[in-house]
Amino acid sequence: MKNNRNRQVILKSRPADIPQADDFEIIETDVPDLLDGQILIQNVFLSVEPAMRGWVSNVANYSEPVRIGEVMRSFAAGEVLQSGHPDFKPGDKVMGMFGWQEFAVVGPAAVTRKIREDDLPLSLSLGVTGLNGITAYFGLLDIGQPRPGDTVVVSTAAGAVGGWPNREAFGLPNGRHRRRTGEGRPVP
Repeated sequence: MKNNRNRQVILKSRPADIPQADDFEIIETDVPDLLDGQILIQNVFLSVEPAMRGWVSNVANYSEPVRIGEVMRSFAAGEVLQSGHPDFKPGDKVMGMFGWQEFAVVGPAAVTRKIREDDLPLSLSLGVTGLNGITAYFGLLDIGQPRPGDTVVVSTAAGAVGGWPNREAFGLPNGRHRRRTGEGRPVP
């Protein structure tokens, strides 16, 4: 690898309310050498999601808070540059919890999935073909199990996941679908 420097966004301080730029810091560090079983990924796309607000908070959450001085936790999509693991080779496209940084050295458990679709933009692996899209798809069709003629209501407060069932429900045969704005007005 030509560049052995890694730009990272770290959590500098706990936000009092909505996170601000001052709560983060961009630093440069050396890219660590790979250990057996690790892979080096160059992140191409970084995710920014509502859940991150909880991750930087001191309030009890479903996930351990990001510690002060740590790389901001996030999903990212990128390309394997080096591999010390038999399941990954240079050039593989991957998505996982790699953080807000240019390069990530991770074990295979950090990889959520290997991107096999070569006819779609890599960025979609953080949206419609990623966890949000998959959660929405199975939540609507497997859990919700709408039938023809059903009315599908999904709150816009459901965030990134909630936006996908809204779109998916439009495609239901003979289904009625109504979204509401934050003001309660129906949206066609």
